Amino acid sequence: MNKWDFSNLGDEIWSTVQDALNTRDFTRLKDEIRFTAENTLNEVRNGFRPNYNDPRDRGNYTEQWFDKQQVMKTQNMVSTQIAKKPAGSVSGILYMVFGFIGTGVFGTTSLIYGIVNLALGTLTSINAIGFGTLFLLAFGSLSMALTGVKLRKRVKRFKKYVRQLRGRNYCSIKELASHIGETDKFVVKDLRKMIDLGMFPEGHIDNNENYLLLNYEIYEHYQRTQDEQKKQSEQEASKQREEAEKRNDPSQKELREAIEEGRRYIRKIREANDAIPGEEISRKLYRLEIITEKIFNYVEQHPEQLPALHKLMSYYLPITLKLVTGYEQLDAQPVQGENIMTAKREIEDTLDTISGAFEKLLDDLFRDIAFDISSDISVLETLLSQEGLTEKDFKK
Repeated sequence: MNKWDFSNLGDEIWSTVQDALNTRDFTRLKDEIRFTAENTLNEVRNGFRPNYNDPRDRGNYTEQWFDKQQVMKTQNMVSTQIAKKPAGSVSGILYMVFGFIGTGVFGTTSLIYGIVNLALGTLTSINAIGFGTLFLLAFGSLSMALTGVKLRKRVKRFKKYVRQLRGRNYCSIKELASHIGETDKFVVKDLRKMIDLGMFPEGHIDNNENYLLLNYEIYEHYQRTQDEQKKQSEQEASKQREEAEKRNDPSQKELREAIEEGRRYIRKIREANDAIPGEEISRKLYRLEIITEKIFNYVEQHPEQLPALHKLMSYYLPITLKLVTGYEQLDAQPVQGENIMTAKREIEDTLDTISGAFEKLLDDLFRDIAFDISSDISVLETLLSQEGLTEKDFKK
């Protein structure tokens, strides 16, 4: 292949696309096209002989060598996963040859033997036994011939499977079934028999019977991936059950509704804030929003603190929204007289007061945590002192 000749690449990619169209299985189309392209490009690289006297070629030689080694490694790995002489390739022929010969010989002999005995009227019990023996031999030979046919058909299917693999170390059952014109169930049974016969020495079929995997490494990786997906699905299902239980829990329902109502107030305050151009009041409202959100987040994690939200919900947030709405209306007036300016300043000062109240509420919520930490520190200091491990003891 000429190093700049990519005509075969186009043909191979088109063949891959055509197979996908025929089988209507597009799940592996992208990987197959990439595999075909990489193989073709590697052939181009391997066919190119660098000029070692040219510094540009010397710089690329190592990379090309590694590419070639990787391709050889992949090809060698796949070749060890597929039997060179599949079971039945020789025995199938022998069964067919000797079976059909025996069928012809013993069948013809038994037929002639029976006709002669009937014509001569000498069909005794001994002759009947001889006829039966010849018939059984003919039947056994026919069974041998049919076994050979079955073995040869399996070898042909094996070769079709290998061609459809196209150097890959895994393939979907659906794709293989479509390629040979059989059902998925037939192909799974067929492949399991081939694996048992060593035609795919390291072959496995996944638990869901969706893929043929040609080596232990990829099978283990696939199983780990499936196990992780199963674990994630179970965790997600467990999470959904917990959320459903929380939704049905009356106390959780009350908490959720309280927080949702509070956040609705905050959204309305934010909308009013967006309509007010003043920077100072916007800063105050942003501060108020951040503090309130922290309170909601804390109460979500500590539902026992829900009573602390009652006053916030029943008084502070509604009055805050009312003040902000009033400020928005005052600020929208075309003439800003003394009364309007005074009212706006009073609202801004009141917002500082409300923010301070919210900060104190948030601080009170953390009181128990702070107390527990202080108690732990006191206990630790006492233990260290008893063991003589404090800084005071070292100075002695």
